[in-house]
Amino acid sequence: MGISDPSFGLRHHVVEGLTVLTLHGELDAWADQELESCLREFLDRAGSDVVVDLRQVTFLDAGGLRLLVRIRNRTAATGRALRLVRCAPRVWRVMGITRLDRSFTVLDALPAELDVPDGDDVPA
Repeated sequence: MGISDPSFGLRHHVVEGLTVLTLHGELDAWADQELESCLREFLDRAGSDVVVDLRQVTFLDAGGLRLLVRIRNRTAATGRALRLVRCAPRVWRVMGITRLDRSFTVLDALPAELDVPDGDDVPA
């Protein structure tokens, strides 16, 4: 199952028992609306800890923040760990302004062993 819009998208892969979700493009109200049910269904099926890679996110607003909070709440409800990989500083600033950066475990980079080249990535 995949969601792809010219302005945003989601891909996933599983490495060493971790689910890596890669979000890209503009995380806004439209992305939140379109991705929410796909993410809910996927996170309900996945039994592993989750890493959300935000390195390819180019825009983040309240809709995108809402999406990240939903992911956090879903993983926490099932006792799984969630980590975010920080996006570009100008985009990440929204997390700091809202202080949501304090409610996530944040990685400055995706560990090399979890990175899969774009060509090998599997659509969500």
